Amino acid sequence: MTDSSPNKDNKRNVPGVFQWEMVRKALRAAEEGVYYWDFASGGFYCSEQCVRMMGLPMDEWAPNIFTDPENTIHPEDCSFFISTVKRYVGRPTSAPLRVEVRLLNQRSRGWRWIRVNGLLEYDEHHKPVRLVGVWVDITRRKMADLHAMEDRDLFRTLINYLPDNIYFKNRESRFVIANEATARKMKVRTPSDIIGSTDANFFSQEMCEIARREEEEIMRTGRPITNRIHHETWKGGKNTWSRVSKFPWFGADGTVKGIVGISSDVTKLIETQQRYQRLAKHLDERNKALEKEIGLAREIQQALQPINIPDREWTHRDGSIRRAHFHHVYMPSAGVAGDCFEVFPIGQSGVGMLICDVMGHGVRAALIASMLRGLMEQVSNLADTPGLLLSSLNRQLYRIFSHANITMFASACYVYLDLDKRRLTLSSAGHPAPIVLSASGRTLQPPIPRSPALGLMESAMFRESEIRLENGMKLMLYTDGLTEAQNENGEEMGVNHVMDFLRERTPQNVREMLDISLAGMHQFTGNTNTDDDICLLGVEFTEE
Repeated sequence: MTDSSPNKDNKRNVPGVFQWEMVRKALRAAEEGVYYWDFASGGFYCSEQCVRMMGLPMDEWAPNIFTDPENTIHPEDCSFFISTVKRYVGRPTSAPLRVEVRLLNQRSRGWRWIRVNGLLEYDEHHKPVRLVGVWVDITRRKMADLHAMEDRDLFRTLINYLPDNIYFKNRESRFVIANEATARKMKVRTPSDIIGSTDANFFSQEMCEIARREEEEIMRTGRPITNRIHHETWKGGKNTWSRVSKFPWFGADGTVKGIVGISSDVTKLIETQQRYQRLAKHLDERNKALEKEIGLAREIQQALQPINIPDREWTHRDGSIRRAHFHHVYMPSAGVAGDCFEVFPIGQSGVGMLICDVMGHGVRAALIASMLRGLMEQVSNLADTPGLLLSSLNRQLYRIFSHANITMFASACYVYLDLDKRRLTLSSAGHPAPIVLSASGRTLQPPIPRSPALGLMESAMFRESEIRLENGMKLMLYTDGLTEAQNENGEEMGVNHVMDFLRERTPQNVREMLDISLAGMHQFTGNTNTDDDICLLGVEFTEE
């Protein structure tokens, strides 16, 4: 052993050298050193293990850590060490001294953790005379504890700052760890207030039984559940929803210690989804009712359109018989349509032909189209003068739109066919000119003075143009659903393509003229479905 008092040899002759060497070896193996502090002489003796812990050579004087702690003990531990030793020595007791401090290593100038153990020896008067004990190097264990503490602090900081509820339960489904989010959810002050509780402290019995069965299954099979939506019923009747994941909690030996749970409150999301589902169901019911009403309106609208238009015949005073043969195609894209047409007799030898295309689609466009049909009866006295008829329709429609404070318009083309005078009088309100096919197969569009659509300008004027009727001449009025049909490249068919189809195929009658026009559109677009309403109205003039 090392003697730290002056004029003393470091080595002592101890009876039983062999036994002492065995003890020394055992102490070295255990990383423990022996010390001896004599109160009367002030002598301090320590074994070589103690000297090594101080980082001193064997022949150098070792300081007494009990009387000179400022130079050997870490400043943060010094006060605690002095008071602990003083209190222990000052109160005779049979209990051992136990104190853990950081000891200065004189060679590395670093610190080592040691545990100082000791027992007091007393004289015949029960007065303490010396302190004998061991130093144990606990640096590795202490550092491991510190690292473990840091890991625990890091883990605790992490889970406490996460917004999700994180908790650990033992095999009895009792909480053993919980974060602050879980404490807030359970309406308790701190996470420690949850420890030892079960779900029964917070939730309804039915909810607790479901959770317990679920957790027993996880612990039995080792299979987790992930992102499952749970309906939570609380004591007191409150209802919430959570997205829950639970995993088995394995110990170091591989056995299941319990479960780990992570949950997040999705009550607002679920309630919003439920509201949307109720709203969607309500809207679906409303849509079905609306679709039923629109279906009825479609049937009524189609019923109002003439199924067969009778021929118009006139015997001229020269004995010739002149006829107008009609054919039409009416194809709403969906539901009710904004396209409409009218054919009606005028006087003894005249026929009026109107085609309209209301802006937009659906119910509103169909309503305007029905209004136009009703307004036609009010202006029937102008049926033999197309320009005046369109002017009157325009004024009435403009006033209706202005009164309703809406912006709408309708394009229209009106044709007056006079069998007696063998002529056509045409006027257009923003509508494309009809296609004329002569008996020889020549196609053309008659020039019609440009005019605005109906309903845009109250004082708009609509001019007219005339065409001389020839035997076998055919004429087709159409809406833009035909000419604005697009192919897969987004190109519109246009009126020229329609006229090219008619020239190439030379229709023999007005029915073929309309059928060829539709076939040409389907060939151009590559499909038979249309995105717009299509209305075609044709007339053929013959004379015998």
